[in-house]
Amino acid sequence: MAWIALSVTDIQNSLTEQEQSGISTPAAEADLSVIVRSVMGLVRGKVNSNKRNQGHLGPPGTIPDELYAAAISIARFKFLTHLPGTQLITAERSADKDAAYQQLADVANGDLVVVRSDDVGDQSPDPASSSGSSAPSLQGPWPADNNPWYNPELYW
Repeated sequence: MAWIALSVTDIQNSLTEQEQSGISTPAAEADLSVIVRSVMGLVRGKVNSNKRNQGHLGPPGTIPDELYAAAISIARFKFLTHLPGTQLITAERSADKDAAYQQLADVANGDLVVVRSDDVGDQSPDPASSSGSSAPSLQGPWPADNNPWYNPELYW
């Protein structure tokens, strides 16, 4: 898992055609930009409020990808509720937003663990797969000559 950016485009792409009709003005797009920044700060704050994550956030402007869908749900709901004519708010959108806030509460309480930015590990390619294959190594964690269960007499 990685830390990823949340963008205005992500929120726009999550809207239905009817919902997208409300973002045709420059003011609405500016409002959406503010909402995205606000939600990103909310998510980062909830993640950082758990002691395990304090001081281990990803780069500024990113959120854990485990919370990407929750962030979109919250930002989308905030955007739709600020538009004139709140008939766009459906029961499903409201329930989705409530579930997203619960997920953030679970992160803050430690009930949902997110990958800290320093837990991601080395992202460099595996030298064993440098032949161009993206398939995982099926050899296991040890080289054949260092594997405690490998017995060459059985295979040679």
